[in-house]
Amino acid sequence: MKNENEHASGDGYGRKSYFGPILLITIGLVFLGKNLGIFPGDGWETIWHLWPLVLIIGGLDDLFRREGVAWPILMIGAGTVLLYNYFGPQAMISWTKIFQLWPVLLIAVGIDVLFRGQSGWRSLVGVLLSIVLIGAAVLLTFQGIDIQADYMKIDERYSSSVDGAELDLSLAVGEFIVGTETRSGKLIYGSVTPGTVVDDLDEMGRQISYHLESNKPAFFPYTARWDLHLTPDIPLELKVDLSVGEMLLDCTDLDLDSLYANQGVGRMVIDLPESIAHEVLIKQGVGVIEVEIPEGVRIAVDAQNGLTRVKFPGNFELEDGYYTTSGTSRTNAELMIVVEQGVGLVTFQYPE
Repeated sequence: MKNENEHASGDGYGRKSYFGPILLITIGLVFLGKNLGIFPGDGWETIWHLWPLVLIIGGLDDLFRREGVAWPILMIGAGTVLLYNYFGPQAMISWTKIFQLWPVLLIAVGIDVLFRGQSGWRSLVGVLLSIVLIGAAVLLTFQGIDIQADYMKIDERYSSSVDGAELDLSLAVGEFIVGTETRSGKLIYGSVTPGTVVDDLDEMGRQISYHLESNKPAFFPYTARWDLHLTPDIPLELKVDLSVGEMLLDCTDLDLDSLYANQGVGRMVIDLPESIAHEVLIKQGVGVIEVEIPEGVRIAVDAQNGLTRVKFPGNFELEDGYYTTSGTSRTNAELMIVVEQGVGLVTFQYPE
């Protein structure tokens, strides 16, 4: 029995869990900070937004108990990124670069296999080696080698008889940039990373439909980058999809009938025009959404979300479930915006 107990304590199984105590300490510190005026708002609301700490605490607990390296690192990394989304400077996050770190999991699994079940200094060596290798991978990804990719030109025109267009743009993983620097008569112009790119143009009388899609993620040596410019001269129904990455939509000079922006994971920045005929629908699973609204525009925003923190300027009011500018209601709004997000942060910028 003695040998079995020694073996159990040596390989990490049966070690005391620190998860519960650390979680209780964290909750206690939050309420203490609330009582002392350090944290604004309701204590439970703050705890709700701090939920990614559960992942970090769980990962640290597994590391302390020597229950592997790969899974704890994944939990700590995911928790840190999600927590950073809530409280960090969002402009510093590059989701495209974060996605490039996927090989770190392979490194962690390899080290996990090598050092699992080891005790004493050997286990410590495994943890230190993980930190060094993963730290080096992160450093190289964010500040290291910049590999330039070849680009494929996109150049589609429309005839003078066309008075409206539907655009459907879909990218799997990468950076997605949309602007309005086009010449007269050009529907869409720019460059995309080559690969499995499929495009289709269909002109039906006075309407034109264009579809551009890439379903294959570019894992190595670069992620995809789309830099596209759309015509501001005719009304557009714009649909943009991005699974993972960064989406930058400058729509300030576009003539939009409708806008649908959908993203799985990442960062989305949208500059809106002064008016859009139909509502703006913005969807995201996990990440950061930043919406820039022109000065003097009457807007109404429906932001009913899950584990999301929504930030509005001080001149917004809550009326009948909608956040509106002063003197604006759902019926007289020039911009109707619906935001659906699972986890993350939504920020609206509006001149006060």
